[in-house]
Amino acid sequence: MFRRRRQHDELRARFLANRDRVRSWQEAWEIPEVVWTDEFNEVPSPWIVLEKDRESWLRIHAPVMDTYYWMFLGRPLTPGVREVRVRWQFGAGHRFEELDLTIVSVCDPAYLAEKLTLAVHQARLRGWRDEDAQPVYQWLVEGVGMTPLGNAVRGNKRSGFVLMRFSRFPTSDGDVAVRLTAVETDRALDGSPLDADGVSIPDR
Repeated sequence: MFRRRRQHDELRARFLANRDRVRSWQEAWEIPEVVWTDEFNEVPSPWIVLEKDRESWLRIHAPVMDTYYWMFLGRPLTPGVREVRVRWQFGAGHRFEELDLTIVSVCDPAYLAEKLTLAVHQARLRGWRDEDAQPVYQWLVEGVGMTPLGNAVRGNKRSGFVLMRFSRFPTSDGDVAVRLTAVETDRALDGSPLDADGVSIPDR
């Protein structure tokens, strides 16, 4: 009984840590071009819980969730930005699964690369280092700005244990939709394993 209660408390602590992590990330990511449509919800989607029931939900249900996510929608404050969407996804055992970012705007490679890089940088995924930001930024600048703008662009990049997938698509209004997803991985792009420092171990 005590062991089960301890496990329950540990899982609840993991959920609370994830919630604080996402809330801190939202506050730290500098994107003044939008305002978030809703205040941070302490109960993640797809759950809908009345405020009076939140304490009991946190005690009973939060520790045993198999999958949940926080979704953020940004309402633009400047003419060049049309839409911002963010999704933090967690899975069984409160394990981080994916950070998914989409920005629809005019095609400004430097701006879009900066915002996406800062978003990943502030997420502080496994093994992320400050020096990882510059090469990721440069990779995104090249991807966003690749011509012709009417073509779709896709690419993958790994930095340590962080695997990023990027795509750019034209919109019907002449803008671009750029999407970046970041996951944590133990494999290089060629499938080889990574050592404790996130460096690929070549096949012998």
